[in-house]
Amino acid sequence: MWLRDIDGVASLDVITEFLRLWDLISEVVLHPEVPDVHYWRLSASGQYTAKLAYEALFQGAIQFGPWKIIWKTWAPDKCRFFLWLAAHNRCWTAERLARRNLPHSERCPLCDQDDETIDHLLAGCVFERQFWHIILQRIGLASLSPQPSDIIFEEWWSKVSGSVSHTTRKGLNTVIILGAWTLWRHRNECVFDGTPPNLTRALIMAGEESRWWNMAGAKDLSLLPAQAV
Repeated sequence: MWLRDIDGVASLDVITEFLRLWDLISEVVLHPEVPDVHYWRLSASGQYTAKLAYEALFQGAIQFGPWKIIWKTWAPDKCRFFLWLAAHNRCWTAERLARRNLPHSERCPLCDQDDETIDHLLAGCVFERQFWHIILQRIGLASLSPQPSDIIFEEWWSKVSGSVSHTTRKGLNTVIILGAWTLWRHRNECVFDGTPPNLTRALIMAGEESRWWNMAGAKDLSLLPAQAV
């Protein structure tokens, strides 16, 4: 019956595929009045689920590294979304503006030394390293502060997050999102309001933000080994 369904002149590929199928089913015996059974080969039980089908769509796909520490960390959605944009280099820093021939500052508004990229702003800037040192010192983790060799924010964050215990990691990741969000806000004050960079001002902003986050349910901050930010 299958042969009769083949119309036209069969190509070599069609004949090869037909013979391969023939070999696969040649030993299959059909039993009359026995219903067919559907078997999902991507699960050990053979049972189909929508979850397994969804996971199969991503087999062999390349995962985006920072997704877990961003979306699995307690922080306001707007702050996590900012870190998501930062991880994709989609924040409107001077470097991004320059690539689109838009008006931009020639120097970082916080240190006035280097070109402003999102990695420089969050990990490589002298102003920022002082900020992180004080913030992390307050929670007993000053040794994790960015060093001059830490020029990629995502790499520094992943490194320090993996160097602490699971309990401390939750609070630390929240603090890092809080600190990055504070640095971005202070940078915007300098760019759009003409405010001069001020480390004390940035630390006060971080403290105020921390208190609001605690009131909103950031319980992981209380798991840190020292006082809150």
